[in-house]
Amino acid sequence: MNISKIVTIILLIGFLCYLVFFVIGVEKPTPSTSVNISGVVTNHIGDTIKFFAPDTTYITTLDTTTGEFSITFDWDTTAQVSFFHGVESTAMYLKPSDNINLTIDTDQFDESITYTGSDESSFLAWQYMYEENSEMPNPLKLPSEKIDSFFNVIYVPILAEAEKFKEFNPHFYQTIVDEKEKGIAYVRNRLEVLANLPQQGESSIDFTYPDKDGNDVSLSDFVGSVVYVDVWATWCGPCRAEIPFLHDLEEEYRDKNVTFVGVSLDIEKNRQSWLDMMVEKEMKGVQIFADGWSQITKDYAINSIPRFMLFDSEGKVSDLDASRPSSEDIRPALDALLVK
Repeated sequence: MNISKIVTIILLIGFLCYLVFFVIGVEKPTPSTSVNISGVVTNHIGDTIKFFAPDTTYITTLDTTTGEFSITFDWDTTAQVSFFHGVESTAMYLKPSDNINLTIDTDQFDESITYTGSDESSFLAWQYMYEENSEMPNPLKLPSEKIDSFFNVIYVPILAEAEKFKEFNPHFYQTIVDEKEKGIAYVRNRLEVLANLPQQGESSIDFTYPDKDGNDVSLSDFVGSVVYVDVWATWCGPCRAEIPFLHDLEEEYRDKNVTFVGVSLDIEKNRQSWLDMMVEKEMKGVQIFADGWSQITKDYAINSIPRFMLFDSEGKVSDLDASRPSSEDIRPALDALLVK
């Protein structure tokens, strides 16, 4: 074998070794699947810092002398989380490998928070303050002809500010667009539902649900009596807070032509909690079980509880957002219906 062939073979072997070592043998670095968040909290409240993610909560402590904290946790997605300290929280946006530093003063909280390392979180902070300071009217109380202008005023500047993410973080940009579109759709749908509600003096929409013994009870069963409906649930703190006042009201009107109806929105698996609370709280009146956010909440546009409703003795609507038992206004409202 001549010298040139030997050299060629050596070079070929060397090249193959290069391929094995650099192409096959060397592992490519994998992207980081964790985030690091550090910061300083001025006027801290306790020493606990929490980050509420969609499926878990990450907790760390801060140095009560310096207000400093730091936390690292596994993170392989992109999503909003809530930074929580004391009794307040604010939205953040996390991506894998983020290294974020924040500062906040609890005396001002959202007004004071600043971020480095997360333009998306800075945008969310700006958006919150923009909406907070806009002093826009409740869109559900606007005439229909002013709805479009309302959306233009409140949303166009936000979407314009979000445009800067369109290229380098299109996913985040799209979440902002989707959020606004959902908000618009909700308001339009809500306005339509409210427009179709029976007005004062119009016939009520009947509902039928079982009582604790499984017997069907309907609103229409009580035509001939003034009816005070309490839509509530055992898990609702404000609902439970009204129970003592409701007891007083029921006792005061015990001998008058008023029927008190409680409609529980507890779901089936919590039926026993409902039964137990009726015994524990010695709840009176007519108690029926709607099994969650069922038809009554759709027919009467109920999206929060407690909700109280008043119907006159002819089964007509008096007030679909009646005063609570704890209010000084409920007795005059009942008395006015009783003298009709």
